[in-house]
Amino acid sequence: MPRVGRIAPLFLVAVLVSSTWAQVAIPRFGTRGDVPPTLVEEFAIALRAGVRDVGGLDVAEADLITPGIAGSLDPESAVFIAELEGVRFAVSGEIARVGPEGTPEPFRINLIVLDAREGRSTDLINRPLRPEGTAEIAREIAEVIVNFTRPEPALPRGNSVLFISSQPSEADIFVNGSSVGKTSEAGILMLAPGRYEIELRKEGFLLETRTVELHDSDTRFVHVVLSPISGGIIQVDAEPEANVLLDGQPQGVTPVAFPALPGDHTVSLTRGGFYTKRVPLSVRNYRVTRLEERLEPATNPLVFWHASPETLVFFDDVLQSDGFVTDLTGGLVVIEVRRGGVVLRDIREVPASGAFELDLETGELIPYVH
Repeated sequence: MPRVGRIAPLFLVAVLVSSTWAQVAIPRFGTRGDVPPTLVEEFAIALRAGVRDVGGLDVAEADLITPGIAGSLDPESAVFIAELEGVRFAVSGEIARVGPEGTPEPFRINLIVLDAREGRSTDLINRPLRPEGTAEIAREIAEVIVNFTRPEPALPRGNSVLFISSQPSEADIFVNGSSVGKTSEAGILMLAPGRYEIELRKEGFLLETRTVELHDSDTRFVHVVLSPISGGIIQVDAEPEANVLLDGQPQGVTPVAFPALPGDHTVSLTRGGFYTKRVPLSVRNYRVTRLEERLEPATNPLVFWHASPETLVFFDDVLQSDGFVTDLTGGLVVIEVRRGGVVLRDIREVPASGAFELDLETGELIPYVH
């Protein structure tokens, strides 16, 4: 632990006082670029209030933590904050300027949450931040913090056997989001039949995911060879699904995860019928940066769907091959969906304004909220 010099007695007082009531420490975050001090203060106040309101948790404001420590985004710094405040959970993060004044999202908030007792931390949480939307974003992040402090849900036990191994070993195993140990020590999992999402993480290696369907009295062995990386991982999801580019290079379709070198990058999300969204973000060594975005329709009205080669969609008997149709004025439209020898044909009324997702199973137009 770093030396604290003459202010050690003050920190000791803070530990003794906060340990009697606080559960999570949320300091005033660090900054990167030109960020107004008032925005930093407003966000800290809103985030602390949100954690208290959402989870009923007691919050230590960690006034003695410097912005340099609070904004480091390293788990070790978050441990330092937790120990100084005498709490189990601590938050560290930064507010970064990513655009000039007048842009829709001139700032982004990057943070991690750490459990000092269990030695676990969240991935890098990355959200856009607008001065006029401070309370809304703070509330959203407060829910993430509160959920992290709650016990992980127990996996359903049953008579199906699941054994997970990796090369190299000592990879952290998550099944349906719940930590079950490492590949060298988890042993055999006895689970109820069902569908399970497996995620393996090891520092210095690419995150790997697998999906397993267990049947009654089933036995499944899952062995994963991990790929070494230099840098971190960016995991992107979008609504609706979109093409992902990293610094202009294609990375696949959401949801997708891919490695990236440390430093500043730009992730672009593109989809026909929607405005392209460009998100600047920072990648840290051996950290996962998660990005979740909603795209904004570029035309009005707009109807879109999840396009696939085996599905044909017609509007008024005209084939639409791009997964969206924009030349609409509203009113009754004949929609026909052909897939796997099945034809669904119906008359739907398209409103004169708004964006709608076409349900390919029912033909319904579902309003898209962005």
